[in-house]
Amino acid sequence: MYLKKTPTKSGRVSLSAVQGYRDEGGRNRQRTIRTFGFVDELSEEFEDPVAHFREVVAGMDAERLRDEAPATIAIHPRQRVDKRESPQLRRHVGDALACWWLDALGVEAAIRNGMRGRRCEYDLNAALRLLVSERLLAPGSKLAAVENRDRHFFRAELTDDDACRALTELDRLSGRIVDACNRSIARNSGRDESLACYDVTNYFFECDPDAEGLRRKGAGKEHRPNPIVQMGLLQDGEGIPIAYDLFEGNANDCETLLPVLKKREERGLGRVVVVADKGTSCSDNIAGVVAKGDGFVFSQSLRGTKSSSEYKRWALSEDGYRASPDGEFKIKSSQRHKTVHLKDVDTFDCRRRDEDVEVKVVAMWSRKYAERARHERERVLEKSRQLVERPGAYTRATHYGAAQFVRGVTFDRRTGEVLTDPRVKPEIDEEAVAKAAELDGYYLIITSETGWDESRILDAYRELWRIEESFRVTKTGGLDSRPVWVWTEEHIRAHFLTCYLALLIVRLSQRALPSHPSAQALLAEMRSLDCSYADDGWWLFDHRTDLTDDIFALVGEEAPRKWMRTKDIKALFAKGKKIRWR
Repeated sequence: MYLKKTPTKSGRVSLSAVQGYRDEGGRNRQRTIRTFGFVDELSEEFEDPVAHFREVVAGMDAERLRDEAPATIAIHPRQRVDKRESPQLRRHVGDALACWWLDALGVEAAIRNGMRGRRCEYDLNAALRLLVSERLLAPGSKLAAVENRDRHFFRAELTDDDACRALTELDRLSGRIVDACNRSIARNSGRDESLACYDVTNYFFECDPDAEGLRRKGAGKEHRPNPIVQMGLLQDGEGIPIAYDLFEGNANDCETLLPVLKKREERGLGRVVVVADKGTSCSDNIAGVVAKGDGFVFSQSLRGTKSSSEYKRWALSEDGYRASPDGEFKIKSSQRHKTVHLKDVDTFDCRRRDEDVEVKVVAMWSRKYAERARHERERVLEKSRQLVERPGAYTRATHYGAAQFVRGVTFDRRTGEVLTDPRVKPEIDEEAVAKAAELDGYYLIITSETGWDESRILDAYRELWRIEESFRVTKTGGLDSRPVWVWTEEHIRAHFLTCYLALLIVRLSQRALPSHPSAQALLAEMRSLDCSYADDGWWLFDHRTDLTDDIFALVGEEAPRKWMRTKDIKALFAKGKKIRWR
């Protein structure tokens, strides 16, 4: 290490401490350890700045050499593991990534500001770090997180009661925390929110089965009897979460979009084009989006009683279609008007009325989608045949769509049991099967962006895969946010806040890392970055890959050395302000 004098174009000279090293290719490199300032400014404080800082650098180099000198650890062959300390003898280091992002996103500053004037016997920031880190590294209950607090290098001195109280406070500050995240992302990475993808899913509970508050019996994706809660998630075009909200388990998907968009609008952002599937495509949502000056790209069902017969006839007609050379895909579009029902809150004069909205409708057919629809229908038809043979074995809740292809079967409105007329024998409705087969492979997209060409509309709609992947990551792809083990509304909301932050950290890390790893690969590397205590403050690392090197490069650090002291490891956790956003 030496003192480097660097002249500038203006004639001034700056002083810095520089260290030489060899990179992996064996080439000589230099890195700046510390910058002291310009000689002319330092002369006001020191008689001879160059001589003074040459001594400072010499002291820094001597300290570095002492730190890098070989150390001796005494090994006692007959020494046993201390049962009382065994949980602390192996600790996580992968959670440094979570700590970096929480700091860089301004979450900790938002919590400190939100807790001003409030007495709290525990560190709320430490509680959030613990809950988010455990969600990333070892998903489980909140009590399990408290039990694992000694496996982290940051301090989290919490009791079980503290964790419960922390959930209440985190729910109170959730809006402030999400807003701080969005401001930091917009400021540091210039996020484009002009295209936003939305979807809704549900999470089940493994606790008191009595449905109350947000927990309601509803149409769960897994067809479980457990109470569920609905979560609507809004993401930008790169898959980075923007906002979320929770709804009662029996809420219709259509009722969830506008409240989530309102959270985004409260930040004063510009126009957005919302992309969503047919579950949220309804007249009320189209009216609400258009009334606020935003746009939409929604898919629309061609099946069922709610589908437009006009759209269905137009989509099935061969007129206007352009087919791909291999015949696997065809597409056409049409400019139309759609009547929407504006509510009093959507109009300037506060009166309800119907208005025609200019839209572009895109119809497409895909052989791949047609084959998938055929296979799915075959599975339903197998259940339909079983329903015909044994009607009493099914109910309204357990037939899973089989009754749509059966004639002569109805359900009791009160009990849901199958009602059969002895004079009418249940049979497969071949006409219904034929009508369903007629629509195999056809999709319909309706959009307010009439100036977009068909390829751009399709590209926008296909971005929904990102949000579907986010749901897989949160549910079963590593974060395991279900089943939910809390039951009060405040604690449920706080639980999903920690899951949202964990997902945000994963998505930002995937974008920033040069290899753009999958969420599963990233989480696996974070969980493998553990170290074992040896003796005298020394820790042994036994895992390193190219991805772990990239993780630490986000803050300009080299991969952890094989042997590191406790103080050096703890210093790794305070690097959030240096993180590379892209």
